[in-house]
Amino acid sequence: MKKKYLNRREFLCNSSKALAGVVVASSGVVSLVFPATGWSAALTILNEHESKTLLYMTRLLYPHDAIEDKFYAVVVKALDTDASADEKTAQQLKNGVKDIDQLAQGNWSELSADKRSAVLKKIEDTAFFQQVRSKCVTGIYNNKELWEHFGYEGASTKHGGYINRGFDDLDWLPQPPESASPKAR
Repeated sequence: MKKKYLNRREFLCNSSKALAGVVVASSGVVSLVFPATGWSAALTILNEHESKTLLYMTRLLYPHDAIEDKFYAVVVKALDTDASADEKTAQQLKNGVKDIDQLAQGNWSELSADKRSAVLKKIEDTAFFQQVRSKCVTGIYNNKELWEHFGYEGASTKHGGYINRGFDDLDWLPQPPESASPKAR
């Protein structure tokens, strides 16, 4: 039987499907690697398991199917940066991952999405959960590369403010009731 070789396009497509979001450890430095985009983030404090768990957690907390994992990895990188600057933060992140694994009675990231959500619901009042949640808000919604995806046009001051620039032109949210927006005086 003749061996079939993949061309470059097939190789990249198949490897990106198989490896997207895979956490790779090499020479003591952990990297979040996304072959489809050629993007990676080197981590200094978080290990492979912790970074993978936090990546899944960020995606579960703020799920957007159309957003690539690399944008969630930016949040994990920011958490790692915070951890490298503060031992207490590092310990909180590491202990938080251990806690959710313990509540999952195994590897939390291997559970179904529903079961992972149930575990997170149990810890939503903890400092660990709040730390990750708040980093998600700034890491995802303050990312200029994603603003267009969310329909945010950026700061309006240079355009005279939102009052004259469509402050209410979002088409992906339902219209609020009239009582939620009383008439201006």
